[in-house]
Amino acid sequence: MDNSLETSPSLAAVRVPDDEVDLYNVSEGGWYAVDDEDKAVLGPFESLGECDRAIHDRVALVKPSASIGTRAHLS
Repeated sequence: MDNSLETSPSLAAVRVPDDEVDLYNVSEGGWYAVDDEDKAVLGPFESLGECDRAIHDRVALVKPSASIGTRAHLS
């Protein structure tokens, strides 16, 4: 594993070289979003930018909205 970049507490973008695909149980090298247990969750992607966008999209989908239950009431 090299060139990792922390993008959220639970997912990180990692470039998996072709010679390390068996360590991550993936079929090809590339950029992957891996969880805290180094399990590939999303990917492969051709670039860090693509992987980073996918991580941000996934985090936005699963993160509870701050507006639910905390909206200010107008009087």
